[in-house]
Amino acid sequence: MIANVRSYKKNQVSRAEVITAISRFHNDYMIKRVTAVLDQIDDHTADVWLVDGDLHIRGDLDLTDESVYLLVVLGDLVVDGAYGDYDYPESFLLVTGNMRARDVVTGGWLEVHGDLSTDRLIGDYNDCGAHIGGDVHAQLFYSEHHHFTIGGALIANAVIGEPSLEIATRPAVIDIDDPRMLEHFDRDLLRVFDDHDENDNAITYVDGFDDFHELKRRVNAGLPLRTTATRDN
Repeated sequence: MIANVRSYKKNQVSRAEVITAISRFHNDYMIKRVTAVLDQIDDHTADVWLVDGDLHIRGDLDLTDESVYLLVVLGDLVVDGAYGDYDYPESFLLVTGNMRARDVVTGGWLEVHGDLSTDRLIGDYNDCGAHIGGDVHAQLFYSEHHHFTIGGALIANAVIGEPSLEIATRPAVIDIDDPRMLEHFDRDLLRVFDDHDENDNAITYVDGFDDFHELKRRVNAGLPLRTTATRDN
């Protein structure tokens, strides 16, 4: 159990407190979904955690590994390592302040009312979604099919693919079939074809990702997506 976290299943936080906390979700669906689960929480192995104030995680935070269905942080969340959530088993994170993590891979429901700052921000599948009220700062952003709503600006060195994104000003993107993908990813993560044009000049085609699971594994482990050994390939 993480310090300064109160557990619903351990009777450290009341149902009324959880209901008050989740009323801050921007989407009624999420409020109704979590409320329904509270009525049958004993049938679930996952817990509901509430933090009154800021939360600092020294390593990684994976909601499934922690058996957490819902985490509410009434303040800022800082994760020194990787943050992860999932659509199956479904999980929810609500942060009323800012969030900072080394890397983020999100497949569940992620809501941050302030800014989100991270190195790599990766979406995973399309069942759930992310809502960021402020700005998103990232070195690399790839939404895959995950839907993101960003109230502020998306400030990223590279936005990969045409993102599923609701935002006032859409960013410039690098299409997944753009050869510039090789500037950001190792060849073994991509489908790459080498050929020659009609003048026998060497040309390279990229056709998206070949191994998305390996991409996520590297991000979660804090490993580079483009290594020195392949930098000139």
